Amino acid sequence: MTPTQEYLREQFGTFNNAYFGGKLPEPEFVVSNARTILGQFCCRSRRSAILRRQKLDHFTIKVTKYYDLPEREYQNVLLHEMIHYYIAYQRIKDTSAHGQVFRAMMNELNSRHGWNIKVRVDTRQWAANDQRKGKRRLVLAFRTHDGKHYLAVINGRYFDAIEKQVKRCNAILSHQWLSSDDEFFSNFPVSRTLRAMKVSPETFAEKTSATPKADSATGTAIHD
Repeated sequence: MTPTQEYLREQFGTFNNAYFGGKLPEPEFVVSNARTILGQFCCRSRRSAILRRQKLDHFTIKVTKYYDLPEREYQNVLLHEMIHYYIAYQRIKDTSAHGQVFRAMMNELNSRHGWNIKVRVDTRQWAANDQRKGKRRLVLAFRTHDGKHYLAVINGRYFDAIEKQVKRCNAILSHQWLSSDDEFFSNFPVSRTLRAMKVSPETFAEKTSATPKADSATGTAIHD
C-alpha cells in the first residue's frame, strides 16, 4: 500500500484513543519518499516569555511511501513515531532516543496488542513502490548438454545478435526468451552478449515455469 496524509490522520486518531489516552494533539503529517528513514517525529522548541520555560509546538510525523509494504508495517512505523511523540509531549525523560522508556512502551504495545514495532528495521528485502509496478526485462533462459541451467537479462536491442549466438553455440541444448517483471532479475547485469548466470534446476523451473528434467526441443518463445 501507499500511505497518504488522510490515512495517517485516520490511523493516528484511532491509535491515540486506543493506546495514548487521547492525549496527543493532532500533528502535521508528511508523506516523504525517503529510502533510509521510514518514519520521523519532530517538533519545535521555543521559550515561553510568560512561563520562562521551553515550550514544544509544531509537531510533525513523517512516514515514507518509498517501500511497497503491507498496511500492518506502515501502522508499526506510525506507532513507533507516536511513542516518540508521547514521550516528548509528556516531557518524560528517557535514557536515550530509544531508551528505557521508549522500549518499555514499545514492548507493551507489542506484547499486549500484537504489534511488531521495532527500533531498527532491515529494509534490504523490501521492494520499492516503483518496483511493485514491475519493470519488464527481456530474459534469456537456456540449458546446456551437460545439464546446467542459465538465466540472463538481455538488452532488447541485441536480441537478434544474441539469438544468432545461441543458435551457433553447440553447447546449448534448448533455450527460450521471456518477458518478466520478476524482481528476482533486478540484480542481474543487462547483457549485450551471450553472458548468463548459472542457477539451480529448481530456480530455472520456477522462473521459466519449466520442468527441471524436461528435454524440450530447441526453440524460442516470448511470454508476456
